Amino acid sequence: MLIWVSALHCEAKPIIDFYRLKKSHDDTAFDHYRGNGMACIISGTGKIASSAACAWIAARYGDEASIAWINLGIAGAAQHDIGSIFSLHQVIDADDGHRYYPAPASAVELDGSACMTLSLPSDDYSEEYLFDMEASGFMYATLRFSSAELVKSLKIVSDNQREKIGRDRQRVSDLVHQHIDSIERQASSLMALNDEVAARSPGLEYWQQLTSMAHFSQTQQNRLRVLWRYLMNRDFDAVTLMQQFEEHSPRAIIKHLEQLSYRDSEGLRP
Repeated sequence: MLIWVSALHCEAKPIIDFYRLKKSHDDTAFDHYRGNGMACIISGTGKIASSAACAWIAARYGDEASIAWINLGIAGAAQHDIGSIFSLHQVIDADDGHRYYPAPASAVELDGSACMTLSLPSDDYSEEYLFDMEASGFMYATLRFSSAELVKSLKIVSDNQREKIGRDRQRVSDLVHQHIDSIERQASSLMALNDEVAARSPGLEYWQQLTSMAHFSQTQQNRLRVLWRYLMNRDFDAVTLMQQFEEHSPRAIIKHLEQLSYRDSEGLRP
């Protein structure tokens, strides 16, 4: 499964059209398109919206053996030409300074760049970074469900010190469309890698055993999937985890996994 995440419909439209994705009418939280082993979600603007959309759709496809992700959108830059496309190799959250490292470009045709994610719009660009409003939220969420090798962010320059077209929806779609072949090659490479990861994904053989330990409601199963995927992607040993449950009630199992997940995310894991 490959999931595309874009803030705006105009950013995602060329992908939706190219892959002939169909809008899901079963879901109302976010605009969501799917088909051909992939999905696309429109998050809305901002890192919080992006993070929420990623968490929502990860739960929606929690039964997938492995999920790959591409954040596709526009960005501002100081000197880069309008329409330049980059594969991010570093994302910096401007609020807390946290740094994330997406998967590098899988083809030499795309240049790499660092990107600074801002909470508020700004055109005070420096020459060192691209600037956007979603990438750090995307990275924060997706790294809880997939390993870094399966998380990619592609940014196309829509605004610089000479020209700003980021509010022109048709021109934004045109910018994405002009790179559709390069974007498709990046996606194909990532999907091939995701298939390899799915085939060797640890812990999946224990999922049925885990869910048979207690009677989990659908909501509890969704939460369980999220926690199990996170811990497996963080290289926890499935057998050891299965032996640690002191009580086999749904609430106790989920609580134990939540505690392990929290400690790991805070860097407290031995």
